[in-house]
Amino acid sequence: MVMTRQDAEAPTMKEEIPHDHLFKVTGLSSTNLEKLAQEKTSDFEEAIAATSYGRFNIYMMLATLPAFWSAVSVTSSVSYIFTRAQCDMQLNLLDMGTVSAITYGGMISSAMVWGFLSDTLGRRQIMVWGFFCSGLVEAAAAMSQNFAMLLVTRFCSGFLFNGPFAVLISYLAEMHRTELRARVILLTSLFYTIANTTLPLLAWGILTRDLDFYLFGERLVIHSWNLFLLATALMPILTGLSFFFLPESPKFLMSRGRNEEAMEVFRKIYALNTGMKGEDFPIAKLVEEKSEQQGRGVAALRGGWAQLCPLFKVPHGPWLLLMCAIHYSAMVGSNTLRLWYPQLAAMIGSASNESLCSAIAPSNAPVVDDSILCVPIQTDMLTYLQSAVVGAGSVLTYGIGGVIVNRCGKKLVAGICGIASALMIMLMPLLGNGPFAIVALVTTALAFASLCGASLSSINVELFPTSLRVMAMATFLMCGRLGTISGTVAFPALISYGCYPPFITIACVLTACGLACFLLPNTTLKKLE
Repeated sequence: MVMTRQDAEAPTMKEEIPHDHLFKVTGLSSTNLEKLAQEKTSDFEEAIAATSYGRFNIYMMLATLPAFWSAVSVTSSVSYIFTRAQCDMQLNLLDMGTVSAITYGGMISSAMVWGFLSDTLGRRQIMVWGFFCSGLVEAAAAMSQNFAMLLVTRFCSGFLFNGPFAVLISYLAEMHRTELRARVILLTSLFYTIANTTLPLLAWGILTRDLDFYLFGERLVIHSWNLFLLATALMPILTGLSFFFLPESPKFLMSRGRNEEAMEVFRKIYALNTGMKGEDFPIAKLVEEKSEQQGRGVAALRGGWAQLCPLFKVPHGPWLLLMCAIHYSAMVGSNTLRLWYPQLAAMIGSASNESLCSAIAPSNAPVVDDSILCVPIQTDMLTYLQSAVVGAGSVLTYGIGGVIVNRCGKKLVAGICGIASALMIMLMPLLGNGPFAIVALVTTALAFASLCGASLSSINVELFPTSLRVMAMATFLMCGRLGTISGTVAFPALISYGCYPPFITIACVLTACGLACFLLPNTTLKKLE
């Protein structure tokens, strides 16, 4: 058969589908279908910006307050009970160190598990059940009658708490538009300050009282430190209940091809923020981020590993490695100093010690006689007030950081704060001549280190796509907790070599952290992928 030139140039006839068939399949007329096809599709950033800012965002921020308070209490509450519990449970120094570290051990062991589940099953249910169950385990820890029970429950608490808190950071980022995202994450870090300020005050109000309750004869004894742990356990339970009323992340839904569900979430947020009807939401159609809807439940888990593999390959793998190394260094500096400060404050408060170095010199260490009856360490209000002042020191820093972060860039803020914190720690053995000087130096150092860590969290959120974000955040936090364990264990070992080695070591690690921040990409005002 010979095809002529005219036949080749003739336009091909498109096969038209009958109008009645289109109506039967879609329920829409051909005219409405044509209008629908011509509607503009909007991406996530346009949609979340169209929801405005209002009551929903305020409620969400209030719901995160007990979550951040819980993050401090889960990791730090046991450091306040040792003055009382060491006699009730016959704890030695090794037991105390083990209990403090075991919570971080539980967090590290669960990092990959929670990141995998949240990136495949969703954000909301992980936060609800994770926080709630963590609170229940915290309550069980509060009822501990022996060292073994306290150890097991603290490990389980860390295991359960790690996941929902990592999800929370990603959830907050996915619920705010680009220009507010970094500021929100920095400003929510003020909740850390509130927790670090109120936790020692709560400890002062409960632990300084001689409270003993005997239940079931004398088989269950509740001391003041049990009541303190029980009070802190209420916060994660409250967090789980408050997140029950929040929706799933629309960014996660869009990344799974569930645009209709995402649109419903956008409309609800819009209605709450503006007071208008959800049907008035200006966005009519969302861009298809996935051509096919992802599976749920077991099907989602089966495809999860293949989806997460890119996190450990180029281009995401090198950035994840760098972020983890920087956060490890940041937590070596900040959390080591934070967890050891109550002990340092007690030593500096002694009348025989005029400076920091004279207080921690090995020659001044008291000799413990095991034949002497155990007597609880008596703490006064001044010890707890010093811890509260140190905890409140980040208020001004976070406020300034929230203003300048978009102007100067997050990596610049993180780098400068890391170096500034190192300088303050370097000066501690030189200028630490009295409790007030130590409080001022520690407060400044922790304020800079906290702002550095908050900036790093914001960078980490924006550096990875939605399908990998929580897994990356969980790995990021895991490495930070490894840094906390390393620093907490290394600090007393370095003290045996003298006053300067522990502070010089921490300062060098923080300096390396600050310099490495300048190697990170610029994510300021970057849209979420």
